[in-house]
Amino acid sequence: DIAKNGRKVLQMDAFGCTSRGQAHRTGLWVIQTELLETQMVTFAVGAEGLRHTPGDIFEVCDSDYAGASIGGRIVAVDVAARTLTLDRDIELPVTGKAAAAISFIGHKGEPLSATVVSQPDKNSVVLSSLPEGVMEGGVWGLKLPTLRRRLFRCMAIQEKEDGTFAVSALQHVPEKEAIVDKGATFEPESGTLNGVTPPAVQHLAVDTSADSSLYQAKATWDTPRVIKGVR
Repeated sequence: DIAKNGRKVLQMDAFGCTSRGQAHRTGLWVIQTELLETQMVTFAVGAEGLRHTPGDIFEVCDSDYAGASIGGRIVAVDVAARTLTLDRDIELPVTGKAAAAISFIGHKGEPLSATVVSQPDKNSVVLSSLPEGVMEGGVWGLKLPTLRRRLFRCMAIQEKEDGTFAVSALQHVPEKEAIVDKGATFEPESGTLNGVTPPAVQHLAVDTSADSSLYQAKATWDTPRVIKGVR
């Protein structure tokens, strides 16, 4: 970035700073913020969806960004069977991997979650427990072990003339404090299945043919899912 855009100098005042250690931490915090928290989101909600004030941290479940169905609405609730019917099909991890979980918003506005025990149908799941406040028409989010949760800090809320509210938020990385204060290291997981890495190959077939004195080979295969950016 320095070779491309030149050196960027940021001058700031650290109020209450009384030592070099505090000054060093302030500078390291700014650097890690620039490295880790690079995404911003803006979306609009109605009054029912306005649950936050500036400074709050929330999770964004964007199926288009993730490349998988990870959020939607609850169609039906079977309390006795602890079963939810969702508004779309979902794909869960294969048996033997870490379990997936469904997250909700409780009737008091608090985040709730429950582990998925089984999947009777593509759009229904059986949970380990059914949190209080889960109801038909409520929102759900899918937590997958292969996807990192996308957390954001609310920066601003603006009321629109049509009665909706525009929310602007900046990416939040909870590990940043441990990195700055304790020198911790971690390998961030991707928040999307979309990428440039080719997916697994299935049904590989090779066809050879003679062309003059040379032989040509043509390989064809299928993939379990489509990856954007693969050529």
